[in-house]
Amino acid sequence: MKKFLLWFTSIVLVLAIALYIGSKYLQKNWKPLLEEQLKKAVINSTDSLYKIEYKNIDVNPLNGNLKLVDFKLIPVMSIYQKLKDAKKAPDNLYELSVDALVIRNANAKEAVKTKKLNIANIIINHPQLKIINDRQSYNDTVKTSNKERKNPYELIKDIFKELKINTIKLQEIDFTFVNKSYKTEKKTSLKNLNIEITDLLIDSLSSQDSSRVYYTKNVLIDIKDYKIATPDSLYFVKMNNLSFSTLKNELQLKDVKLEPRLDKVPFYKKVGYAKDRFDLDFKNITIQDIDFDLFLKQQRLFAQTLSIDKARVDVYNNNAYPKHRSDKTGKFPHQQLLKLALDMRIAKLNLNNVAISYSEFDAKSKKTGRIDFKNVNGTIYNVTNDSASLSKNSVMKANLKTQVFGVIPADLNFKFYMLSKVGAFDFGGVIGAFNGKAVNEIVKPLGMAEIKSANIKKMIFNATANQNKANGTVKFYYDDLSVNILTREDNGNLKSMGFASSLANRFIINTQNPSKKGVFTTGRIYYQRPTYASFFNYLWQSLFTGIKESVGVSREKEEKLRNTAERIGGIVSGTKEAFSSVKEALKERKEKRQLKREEKKKQKELEKQE
Repeated sequence: MKKFLLWFTSIVLVLAIALYIGSKYLQKNWKPLLEEQLKKAVINSTDSLYKIEYKNIDVNPLNGNLKLVDFKLIPVMSIYQKLKDAKKAPDNLYELSVDALVIRNANAKEAVKTKKLNIANIIINHPQLKIINDRQSYNDTVKTSNKERKNPYELIKDIFKELKINTIKLQEIDFTFVNKSYKTEKKTSLKNLNIEITDLLIDSLSSQDSSRVYYTKNVLIDIKDYKIATPDSLYFVKMNNLSFSTLKNELQLKDVKLEPRLDKVPFYKKVGYAKDRFDLDFKNITIQDIDFDLFLKQQRLFAQTLSIDKARVDVYNNNAYPKHRSDKTGKFPHQQLLKLALDMRIAKLNLNNVAISYSEFDAKSKKTGRIDFKNVNGTIYNVTNDSASLSKNSVMKANLKTQVFGVIPADLNFKFYMLSKVGAFDFGGVIGAFNGKAVNEIVKPLGMAEIKSANIKKMIFNATANQNKANGTVKFYYDDLSVNILTREDNGNLKSMGFASSLANRFIINTQNPSKKGVFTTGRIYYQRPTYASFFNYLWQSLFTGIKESVGVSREKEEKLRNTAERIGGIVSGTKEAFSSVKEALKERKEKRQLKREEKKKQKELEKQE
């Protein structure tokens, strides 16, 4: 991309020179000479790697206007192959096609005397740009000597002392980026891209002006109303606006959405199994202090901050459909970051006013459970997959604050060990005081239980984990805990199982922690992750093992209750069978007595008749 800007600047210089030549040779054979000089200048400035073609050229030096129709910049592949063989090939190749290129109000006549050419504006209509990236390893180590380096001023210094262009506008660009630097070729396309370059100045000193980026005061890139369907045809990716300014060194994206193409019912009919359905809406994403030179040269995104402001993330699942249990090992967030094709390093990722919700329809309760994390704010540090950066600091940290269900305060922290081969990470946090009934929105539909009462004071948890297992502790402070065990009636309503609930409250759970005697129960987190469990499911299940033990249901007690339940179930089953046998015998005896009575009755009737 950097070299493209330099090529483009070279083309602009050549066109400016064309105006100058046209003004001097207007009276005699100017057009053939101009075309010859124009093509020669492009070949010389690109070391024969590129050539140009066009349908028509029209120059009017008197008013300083020039127009090229059907202009093309084409790479010469035979030259490119020779450069590759000599290990001198660039990382990027460019193909450019333009419907019309117009230069307006150039002072070509005055430039003959002053050697200073000023152009009001250049307008390029519907350019179609293709960049082919095939990164050559030797370009990262081999440095070009000062003698080999060429800059735009060296191209014009024999003709002009100065070239100044107020604005350059590239309108409705069709942009295609082909990445051949990895095993699998990747292609990215953008349409309706607009670029405006302001105050381009090329003279003997402009290359040293730190306020300029490639001789310009500002390059503004703008994309509006971008929309594309995902390959699985389940979603649209939409974006209202993207803008980038070199003056501000800032990239802004407005109203970025991942929008389902189908409502929930037809979505799951099409998918056919239980799968997360996403609905994402990011109002504003801002990336600041970007290393623009590195991005253009090597397509690496290095920036100081990335901020996400006012976002909504809704995830829904329907477990009435069959589960598609694929292996999710190696697919945790920090592991996926390492697999990104884009090399990146973000010093700080800020989350501001983000709302996250997860809801699930349960086949057993026939209800939908939901959990909300509102007002998620915080910072994730050292977001990178760059190997050089990871060799210096291989830990990504996250500190987040949120309100669960909008009322339960929670502070969460994570440490991700990016170079771990088993995806190691730590997680912990503090959840503040709340009324336990607040969690019934998810506990009732998905857990078939109800918090009847609970005064939660706080919960502190810490754990070390990897993609296979989690270990840690939960310190859960509460009192007045009482639960209802639920069952679903034929009409679909959930009803409390009174006897089971009484047994649970009296003999199983601890109604408070610490106990009345001051004994505190610390919950142990221990969970071995099934291969199909996702990252967030893994976090919840791990934490839940510690919560259960905190309220009195340890692993040992749970196993004992399970065995007791099986024994009781066996006794109940045997009792039912015995009762059924007795009932059947009584029924048989009753039928025999009835038969005897009927026989006696018939006998008496026969005796009377005789």
